[in-house]
This record gives sequence, structure tokens and C-alpha cells, in this order.
Amino acid sequence: MRSALYLIFILVAAPAVAQQPTQCDLLAGHVEDPDKVGPGALRVADNKAAIAACEKDLATDLANRRLRYQLSRVQFYDGQTEIAMQNLGAAAKAGSQQAQFVFGYITDAGLQGVKKDSCLVEDMWVRSARQGRFAAQVSYPHHVMGGNFNGCKLQASDDEMAEFLARAVKNAGPFGYYAEVLAATLAKEFVAYRNGKK
Repeated sequence: MRSALYLIFILVAAPAVAQQPTQCDLLAGHVEDPDKVGPGALRVADNKAAIAACEKDLATDLANRRLRYQLSRVQFYDGQTEIAMQNLGAAAKAGSQQAQFVFGYITDAGLQGVKKDSCLVEDMWVRSARQGRFAAQVSYPHHVMGGNFNGCKLQASDDEMAEFLARAVKNAGPFGYYAEVLAATLAKEFVAYRNGKK
């Protein structure tokens, strides 16, 4: 009897590993977001419905960086650039590696009139890469080699960038063949880049 009670206590006290997806997760989750709950998708079918769902879900969990990223995603797609970037920045600041990468991507490209800022991109991508986001692990060294971050204080050493690329090569599989080729090619180019600096 005592062992049965102990087992019940362990089962009740153990934290739930899997989270139930919210309506926001189902409508606005991104397939490549490491924090996603549910399958995610590359495209959002209905921006307005997704915005409403995410605003509702976020209202009950204001500190949830995943929901805030997803809200920013659909707001951006809907052309609500200013509020989208505010929410994206908040999710990035809260530690979302997906939000960090996407904030850097939008800023790097100057999408929807967002002001370009190479040093802000450097900061966002190094934080995302350090958390293991594949896209940041390949983009950061690629931009360093291309001189895109010239004039910025580089936060990653050559050794750390080599590690980003080694991890990207190792973890490229789920992103497909072309991601594997990209990571392997950049890793080789980075060796030549380092040797050229000596």
C-alpha cells in the first residue's frame, strides 16, 4: 500500500512534459520554431483569426514568449509592422531564439520599412545562435565573412563561430538536403576565412 501511495504521489507531483496547444499555437505556430507546441506551419491561413486567437491566449499568459512571438508573426503578415516589431522585440528579449532570429532577419533585410541596423542584427543572431537556432548558426558566420557586421562589436570569437557551424552541420538534417549543403559549405568557407586572417 505504501509503495502504491508513493507511486501516486510521484505521478501527481511530476510536471507535465507536453503542453496542450492553444488556439494561437494551432493557427500561428511556425514549423521551425524550437518552442512550438503542435505542428506549426510555414504559412498562416487566416491572419485575422490568428491575431484574435493569439491576443486572447496571450491575455491569460502575458509572459509567454512563444505566444508573443506567434502574435508578432501574424501581425507582421497582416501589415501591422510597428506593433509586430514591438511584440517580436519583447519575445526576443524574453529569450525566444526564433524571435531573435526573425527580428534580426527583418532588420537585416529592412522588410516593410523596418530600419536596417547591422549591429542590432549581430546582437540578435549571436543570441539566437548560442541557443542553437540553426538559421542563426549559419547566418551569423556568413554575415561576418561577408563584412556585414563591420563596424559592430563582434560578440562571437572565431572559435565560437566555428562551433556554430559545426553544430549546424550536425543538426541540419531535419531542415533538408539544401540546409545540409549550406552548413557544410559555410563550414569549409569559414576555415579558409580564418586561415586568410593569419
